[in-house]
This record gives sequence, structure tokens and C-alpha cells, in this order.
Amino acid sequence: MLKFHSLSLAYSDRALFSGLDLSIDRGQLVGVTGESGTGKTSLLRAIVGVIPITAGSIEVCGLPLDVHHIHEIRQKIAYVPQELQPPAENGAALIALTHALAYNSTLLQSSDDCNRVLASLAIDPSLLSLEASKLSGGQRQRILLAAALALPKPLLLLDEPTSALDEENSQRVALALLRACHEKGRVALVVSHDPVLLRFCDKVLDLTTLS
Repeated sequence: MLKFHSLSLAYSDRALFSGLDLSIDRGQLVGVTGESGTGKTSLLRAIVGVIPITAGSIEVCGLPLDVHHIHEIRQKIAYVPQELQPPAENGAALIALTHALAYNSTLLQSSDDCNRVLASLAIDPSLLSLEASKLSGGQRQRILLAAALALPKPLLLLDEPTSALDEENSQRVALALLRACHEKGRVALVVSHDPVLLRFCDKVLDLTTLS
């Protein structure tokens, strides 16, 4: 599903990491951790083609990451950046906007599936009608994650999805991601420093060792 071969990334001529060789199989939840400045967020952004690769290569769902395949690759990805605050009137609009911005967004799951995702993250339906400005950081984070999980994309890229959550809600997120991977054969690549979430991962990649 996701392969890195001798991958190196840099930012403003400063090397972030080099020599990453890793293969991630269908059904795996993989954590990415490491010290600040080691390229965790940059790795996610490289996968979606936002920043260039310094050396090596990335393969996504059997496709090489290049100019010829980037559009098709993006259609396979649900990406939630850290502290994303899109303009939206309320919680329901956050979900709708996330889906509208997603590639190939017409392929949504059924409303029953969406409701199950919301319930698994303990999102009270009343939150969806609450003004977005009145949502806490943790509530917004869980709603955006639910929106990503409700898209039938094979690859989930999540940047610090539990940074604003307590231990109980972090565990809910971890279990929801495990179900998405283990039961539906998806892959989740999750940047995190959260020991609760990392404990549930099938693999943990520490980029500090490659810096």
C-alpha cells in the first residue's frame, strides 16, 4: 500500500532525514514519531505531493509518486493536517466541507456508516449543530477525523489527531483507526507523540534515528 525506498527529505536546504526504507501493508496502523524538526509532517506532505522528494522514491497503492500519477494518488488519500480550522458554520458543515475538499468526494459511505463513526468517537449529534467557533479543539479534532474516516479512501494520513484529546478520547480514536485498518483493510499513517495512540500502532517509525 505504501513504500518508501531510500527516501530523503529536506526543508530550505536543511536535511530532515535520509535513507528511509519502509513497506506498509494493507490493514496496518503505523505511527510516525520523533523530535521536532525531523520531518514528520513533511513526510505526510511529501506523500500528497506538496513538497518535493530530495532523494529516493515513494509508491502509493502500487503507483509511483510522480507528476503522471499524483492526481490518481490523491484520490486514494484522506488527509487531516494538524490544527486544521476550515471556515465552517457548524460541526455538520465541517464534515461537509471536508468531503467537498476531498478528491473523488462523491464516493461517500452511507449515512449509517457515518453515524457509526461519529458514535465510535463519542461525538454527540448535538455537536454537529453547534457553531464552529464554540467547538473545543478536541471536539473539532474528532469531527474532522470522523469526516476522514467516513470517506472510503484506502490511505489515511493524520497529523497529530489526538493532540487536543484526553486519554479516554485518544483511546477511542486509536480503536476507531484500528477498526478501519484491521477490519476494512485500510492503511493509516499517523504522526503523533501521544503514547496512548502509539501503543495501539502495528509499527512505530521514529524519524529521529534517520536524522
